[in-house]
Amino acid sequence: MDRDEATKTSTELQRLLDGVELSDNTRRVYAAQWRRFAGWCAARPSCALPARPRLLVLYLAMLAEERPSASRLNVACNAIAKIHELRGHAPPTSHPLVMTWRRRLTDTCPHEPQRTAGLTAAQLRQIMAAMGEELAALRDRALLLVGFAARLRPAELVELNVADVVRRGEGIELLVPARRILIAPGHDPITSTPLAVCSWIDAGAPVPSGPLFVGINRWGQRGGRLSERGVTLIVQARARKAGLSIEGISADSLHFGSRDERRLL
Repeated sequence: MDRDEATKTSTELQRLLDGVELSDNTRRVYAAQWRRFAGWCAARPSCALPARPRLLVLYLAMLAEERPSASRLNVACNAIAKIHELRGHAPPTSHPLVMTWRRRLTDTCPHEPQRTAGLTAAQLRQIMAAMGEELAALRDRALLLVGFAARLRPAELVELNVADVVRRGEGIELLVPARRILIAPGHDPITSTPLAVCSWIDAGAPVPSGPLFVGINRWGQRGGRLSERGVTLIVQARARKAGLSIEGISADSLHFGSRDERRLL
């Protein structure tokens, strides 16, 4: 399966997900997880649908290298299983080989800390104020503000491409699966999501046809698409630099901010 075919299949399956009784968030997460799996298979190249059990084991082992929580690994499995069911295939996750390796991998995953609240607008503003203007700071400012303003989880953030950002006057529109998210300029330039995103894009950092958020090494050289683990490390590093305790802070903390907190930006 090449990339074009994988994209077409992903679009068709998105329509199937829209007809299933799932929460909007679960539907978005499943779609993002499936796109990542289908893209990984296309790069090998291997067939994503139906997926061979041994192929899925290799994929889960790759995910485990990013040190996700057990719940994140299970979400990936559940998404792949659901897509197979919707297309009338037996889920590869029920194969004994996959089940055995899934238990082994989840046993080695770090435990996810209990979180009761996400970052507040004041904390996010404190993080923004501690940033400089170097390339990595431009990326991180856009990354954190998009996650907070659009309520996107790490799996959705890392799937964004430059082409998914449409400028609408002083605001922007994000094109994500099954919905469009309009983000207004905001009250303060330091926490303006559209300004941060456009500054990052205008810096010439991302490739126009590539991922919106990419890795940057210590010499300012750009790499490939960020991983979910990479997003969490960035959030924690920026919080620590701003003088905040990172206990319980991950990229999901951006998603949990309340609507009232978002209005404060």
